[in-house]
This record gives sequence, structure tokens and C-alpha cells, in this order.
Amino acid sequence: MEICIVAPYFTPFVRGNEYGLAESLSTLGNDVTIITSKSKAPRERTVFNGNVSKELPFDVIYLRTLIDLFENPVVIGDLNKIIKKFDVVMLQEDYPLICHFAFFAAKKHGVKTILSSERTYIPFDFKKRIGLNVFDATISKFLRENADILTAHCTEAKKFLKNVVGVRRDIEVVHVGVNCRIFKPIKHPVDFIGYGNEDIRVLCVARYHVYKGLEYLIRAMKIVTQEVDARLYLLGRGEEEFRLRKLSEKLNVVDRVRFVTNPIPNEEMPQVYSSCDIYVQPSIIEPYGIAVLEAMACGKPVVGTNVGGMLDTIAHGNTGFRAKPANYEEIAKHILLLSDNKLRRKMGKNARRRAEKFDWIEVSRKYLKLIKDIYLRQV
Repeated sequence: MEICIVAPYFTPFVRGNEYGLAESLSTLGNDVTIITSKSKAPRERTVFNGNVSKELPFDVIYLRTLIDLFENPVVIGDLNKIIKKFDVVMLQEDYPLICHFAFFAAKKHGVKTILSSERTYIPFDFKKRIGLNVFDATISKFLRENADILTAHCTEAKKFLKNVVGVRRDIEVVHVGVNCRIFKPIKHPVDFIGYGNEDIRVLCVARYHVYKGLEYLIRAMKIVTQEVDARLYLLGRGEEEFRLRKLSEKLNVVDRVRFVTNPIPNEEMPQVYSSCDIYVQPSIIEPYGIAVLEAMACGKPVVGTNVGGMLDTIAHGNTGFRAKPANYEEIAKHILLLSDNKLRRKMGKNARRRAEKFDWIEVSRKYLKLIKDIYLRQV
């Protein structure tokens, strides 16, 4: 089957949703092409602003960007000519302009479409809110109503589409996945970030952004380190770094919080996860939380919050714990519970087993079944 995945941004360095989906669909015997812009998403530029040249198991068509309007690139390219050869076009979100253009090209040539959404919240940024509201009432609404299949990346995304956006049609929940053949427990991992000799290594991989709730994790560490020998490793970059460093100074936990800002390729991340003891994702807002699944696949218990995809991926009390967003005392309580070695090992094994249910191959099989159902409806 000829499958096209359309997304506003793509980089093999980060290996986000589009990469995992394209790779697994290719593994299952399909010819896959990603169509994207030459621009880089702000979060990708934060982590890595270079170019990655490597052989991929799928094709990528990078269209020239005319202008990037508030994280929405306008591209130049003959999508009508490109799209018509595919059996199905998978659109990543309803608001990117590149997805609008691809949708109309697909409709013109009778190509089937699957539209996916990860949105679980209303942005803080006023301009983004206005832009999304305009799209939701016009072009994005048209896409949602006329795509052959509409999917959401998690249960919360489905609820958002139903309760906030006002979608009335059926929505299938098809999760973001993880490659469990790459992300797996490693007995003797390479130390890429310089872990210390503390008893408990707490890891968080996130952009230094207010949405990620890192302030509350640092506050939690103030409580945790009064009870156990632990250190937090914050792997990422972002505009909040200065404020977070000042907070760690104010709380007198400078030696207990280490900021790791060197970029680490995705293929080396299993080593990083395997080297920690507990993974924590303290997000206030989160569309999904791929890093949580990656850590779970590496056999680590996780502490997350009751937002986004973590409500689906974390089995509270079995694979880890979920805290209320912005509740540092609850986050600290869960970290301290996991300082018990026996419980930590048990939950880590449970986390690995649960992550296998979200393997990208299983996720892609669900998409292929949806595609098959589209064609069966025509018979």
C-alpha cells in the first residue's frame, strides 16, 4: 500500500510521532512517504538545530517554506501532483496549512484520508487561541467533518474534540507508540549525561517550558532530598532555564538538580533511561507524553500527572503514579514511595509489559485496519 503522512515539521533527530508511524508502517510492508516543510518546529530547534543525514526506511519530501506563521509553515510545492499516487493520506492535525492543502489534493484525486489530532488543551498564547478558533469554525471543521476517518491520540484528545471543539462524528482513539525493540532495559548502559553516585537518580526529559511543570518537580526535590539521597537530572533546553536555575538556588537544591542541556540523539536515549531509577513527567499541560512511554519501555517506573496521554499510558499504582498537576507535594510523595528498591523493580517490570501494548507495530496495525475498513465500506 502507498501511504502518505503529512506533517508541518519532521526531523529524524527527535523521532517523534511521524517517524515512529512511518517506520512501523514500512516494517509492515507498506511504501511510506512523509511530506513536510523544510522548517523546524520551535521545540525541535530548542533541542537540536542542525541537519541529520541518515538512511531512512521511508521517503521524505521536504517542501520549501515560504513563511512560517506562528508555527504553521506555508509551503511551496505541487501537492496535487504528489498526492494523487497514494492510496491513503494521513494528516497529522487539522490546523496546519500543509494538511489543508494535502486534504484538498487528496479529495480532488479520490485518495482516502485519515485525520489525527493530539490537542488536549487551549493554548495560553492569545494569538494561537485566536488562530485556532478561526480554523476550528472554518477550514479545520471542514477537514474534521469530511475526512474518511477521524482519530485522536489519546482519550483526553477525544474528549477535547467532543467537549471543547464540538465534534459530533465518531472518533477512534489510536495512541502514539514506542519502538520496544529499541527502547528496552539495558543492563550495562552507557552514561551519556554524567550521572553521579547518588542512591536515587530521577530523570526528566522535557523542553524547559512552563507547560512542562518543571518548577514543581524542583520543588518536589526539596522535599525528597530531605528524606533520601537523590538527584534530579533535567535533560532539555528552553526559555525557562534561567528561572528554573534561580529557583533551585532559592530552594538550596543546586547540588541536587543538574541541568543537562547537551543534545542526545533519540537512538541513544534508551541508554539514558536505563541509567536512571525513576522517570518523572510533571507536566501541567501535555498532549501525550512520549518520553513517559519510552522510559516505561526501558523498564522504569514513572511519576506523571493527570493530563493528556499519561491518563492512558500510566497505570496508577501498577506502573508508577499520577499526581495532580502543579502539586509538588504529591509528586514528592510518589518519588519517595519509589525510593523503595523492591517496589521500584516491581513497577519497572510492570511498566515494560504495559509499554509493549503501545508498540508502534501494534499501533500501525490499528491504522491499517481502519484503512481496510474504509475500502470495505465502498464494496
